Amino acid sequence: MRRCDVVLAGIGGQGVVTLGTLLKLAGLRQGLEVAGAERRGGAQREGPVTSNVRYRVHEEAEPGDPRFAPFGGAIPPGGAHLLLSLEPLEAARCLPYVNPSSVVISEVSPRIPTAVRLGSAVYPPLGALWEMLREVTPRVHPVAMEAACLERFGNLKRVNVVALGLASELGDLPVSEGTLLEVIRERLPDFPGNRGAFEIGKDLARG
Repeated sequence: MRRCDVVLAGIGGQGVVTLGTLLKLAGLRQGLEVAGAERRGGAQREGPVTSNVRYRVHEEAEPGDPRFAPFGGAIPPGGAHLLLSLEPLEAARCLPYVNPSSVVISEVSPRIPTAVRLGSAVYPPLGALWEMLREVTPRVHPVAMEAACLERFGNLKRVNVVALGLASELGDLPVSEGTLLEVIRERLPDFPGNRGAFEIGKDLARG
């Protein structure tokens, strides 16, 4: 059985939960076993939001055994195959999920928390955040998703779809690009624009 556990992270308003929904629906469409869990509490306050997406892929010759079919939605410590974050500090917050073979993809532009704006906290240097992650895995990809989205569309509404394109290219997901695009077409408005955002993500991964 192949396993693929994905941690998605960001802050309220960035579309983290939507991103998780797209990945789950794509897995179900391909006949995979899918589970997940979300933390939405910070969404209304621009606070941390996470989504777990867990895939189980049975090999063709693998005998089915219902005793091993159920699995929980929460990813255990060190269990992430992919960490995809739309905010740098939130990537670092998810460090406990990362292991030496994990792929980490993170936005490079920080969203400054209220406590930092009020002067009661300090945002860590970005270099220190990347160093923390690279102490666990060498497969860390800081990417300017927001800058690319602004340049193409003039807004940040499609950053999560840009991130999905990156994940499709770098994350070794068990769902195909075609299936992801089908789900995007069905669940999001303006498919041509979102397809363009997905392609931006793929181009960023190749670059």
